[in-house]
Amino acid sequence: MIAFRRGVLVDTIGMDVVVEIDGERLVAEVPVSLGATPVGDSLLVVQTTAEVGIERRELTMAIGPWPPDAPDPAGPLGLASTPVIVLPDPIWSDLAIAGVLRAGRHPACVRLPGDAPALGLRVLVAVTEGADVVLVEGGAGPHLRVARALGGRPLAVLPLPDRDAVAAMLDGCGLDVHIPVPSLEDPERSLVAECLRPLTLEATHHLVEVDPAPAFEQAGLNRDRASLHARAAAAAGVLAGRLAASNRRWRAQLET
Repeated sequence: MIAFRRGVLVDTIGMDVVVEIDGERLVAEVPVSLGATPVGDSLLVVQTTAEVGIERRELTMAIGPWPPDAPDPAGPLGLASTPVIVLPDPIWSDLAIAGVLRAGRHPACVRLPGDAPALGLRVLVAVTEGADVVLVEGGAGPHLRVARALGGRPLAVLPLPDRDAVAAMLDGCGLDVHIPVPSLEDPERSLVAECLRPLTLEATHHLVEVDPAPAFEQAGLNRDRASLHARAAAAAGVLAGRLAASNRRWRAQLET
């Protein structure tokens, strides 16, 4: 469950901020930019618990300016398991969306730039307004962390087969996320395995092998000529579409 708390920015300490809420001063992390937020401005802070394996991590995160008298941007479930694709290279955005559309039977998708200020708030508002899938373009580890803290299902698009780029992409996440790995045949399958093995991602994250073919079919592209990074984006789109369809069924059951 997520608690939304309103406060006033009183100080900045490195990458964190100090927010005064009901006479109490809290230190809140700021994984992504809040934009221009001077001291004295009102800020929305979320407090929640994330379970990573057998650990429970208490999180206090500032997500952006918000009017003190406005309603919460979402309910206590936050993003309510909405898939959030975090894509480091926007060149593959259309391919990822093609996978979402094919596998999810045309769910509502929203694209947001990774450098948008107060991105966490933007994602919450997008989902509250009806988005089934959110795609963050030019995103990385901090964006995954925000989506996970806000109750979403972050999907990391790995820049395969560059091991250093994969490690850099996940840096700053610190929480467990879904990692779609495109299903491949050798020698590409062995190449990806060799890339990922030293990183031991499975110790923290949820690696899911996904056939990227539906995305390429939807986009009218040749999968065999595509890069591994493109196939990873396609696999993420397909998985996000399936998760979105599952969410719609779950919500429909709750309403009956």
